[in-house]
Amino acid sequence: MLDLHEEALWNAVSGRDALYSGVFYFGVKTTGVYCRPGCPSPMPRRENVVFAFSPARLVAAGYRPCRRCRPEQSGKPEASIAAVVDLCRFIEESESAPTMSGLAARAGMSESTVGRLFKDALGITPREYGDARRRERFRKALRTGVGVLDATYDSGYGSSSRVYEGANGHLGMTPRAYRDGGRGQRIGHTVVLTPLGHLLVAATSKGICSVKLGDDPDVLLEELRREFANAELVEGDAQLGAWTATLVDYLSGRLPWPELPYDVRATAFQRRVWEFLRAIPAGETMHYSEVAESLGQPTATRAVARACATNPVALVVPCHRIVPKGPGFAGFRWGIERKRKLLALEGSSEADR
Repeated sequence: MLDLHEEALWNAVSGRDALYSGVFYFGVKTTGVYCRPGCPSPMPRRENVVFAFSPARLVAAGYRPCRRCRPEQSGKPEASIAAVVDLCRFIEESESAPTMSGLAARAGMSESTVGRLFKDALGITPREYGDARRRERFRKALRTGVGVLDATYDSGYGSSSRVYEGANGHLGMTPRAYRDGGRGQRIGHTVVLTPLGHLLVAATSKGICSVKLGDDPDVLLEELRREFANAELVEGDAQLGAWTATLVDYLSGRLPWPELPYDVRATAFQRRVWEFLRAIPAGETMHYSEVAESLGQPTATRAVARACATNPVALVVPCHRIVPKGPGFAGFRWGIERKRKLLALEGSSEADR
């Protein structure tokens, strides 16, 4: 993997490393010329060199192409790589996650082209790349002894963003196991008191399979027994205790929204909806129709609403961030007042509806 930090770029220039050709370009202030790495022209001094990941940026700054290495004649594959590298650096340096429209405008391409280039070059989407970089910064910050909240801010999450690592987005429990009342599953559970009432959290070895909010812990436990009538229900272990404590801290306003692993049955469409909901930043809301459009299925508004209504892991999949276009909050399984409080906790203006 190519190192793209500035020191490595200079080393590529001074070493005439053609491996970087098409990945970045450099301009020389004293001559007003820009080149590609590997250029045979006399070596400039370091303080006279500027870097860019596309020729257009250097041209816009007043540089002209070198007549020896002809950097303006980069082939299409090289130009595509350079565009992706430029956008990667832009994502890394942005304080908040850039939108696809913003990335497309920066690259001078369509959003679909940007998405395809990322998939071709890296195998992931721009959003996934940004998430990975933030997680990496978060882990590095923690390893240096920085506190969780400081690491959160320093990593670019902000107080209303997802932060916890190890979040397994894959849904492990099979539909058959769920239909059979959790047959063959060992499910740990716990009930604790929170500012929003009693919270029940249940989990398999793979992740959280049920989250419920209510006023009566006995009612919540009975619902869990009915839902998983054929599973082995046991007291929660230390891992479940840690996940539950994280949710309690969140509901107490002490942590950003935690991205926790979950293990539930899901159709392909439900999975897409739930994962999309987990990508909505805390403090922001969307309408059902907006989610459907974002998923590329603008006529699936009712299906999105059903996916939200059947979400078995409240908070872990934040369906409270979906609101109707009209007044009010529409239905919320755990009560409208709880939804209002959740939105207020996350700093959403929708809490004042």
